[in-house]
Amino acid sequence: MELASREAYEKMLDRVLSRVQSSRADRGERTISLTPEIIHEHRQTIIANFKQLADALGREPQHLARFIFKETGRPGTLDGERAILSGRVGDEELGKLLQLYFKEFVKCPVCGGIDTKIVSEKRFRFLVCEICGAKTPIRKI
Repeated sequence: MELASREAYEKMLDRVLSRVQSSRADRGERTISLTPEIIHEHRQTIIANFKQLADALGREPQHLARFIFKETGRPGTLDGERAILSGRVGDEELGKLLQLYFKEFVKCPVCGGIDTKIVSEKRFRFLVCEICGAKTPIRKI
């Protein structure tokens, strides 16, 4: 009787381990495309697909906009699907800012997962990973 229950236990354990390994493999394959559509008009820089970028990152457009406005040191506004910055901002500079935002406010520093959310507790903000459960403090913008 003991041998049969041990075999059943080992089969069940093998099934669980195969599911865990496949879910870990799936996690690492996901990527986010951060390709802004930039239009330079007069003395303004317009990011035409701004809302799509924020949605791809899983963040509020206002949060991403505050970050970009602060990091570039330029005032700007949100206008529906797009963001408008005063002055000319280069394509390369915006690309680097999006990568910095991704690294600081989206990607989990513990497991590298991208399924995270920003949680406020009292005066502090944390990046909480939905994969590994890590809770990392982040700066306020």
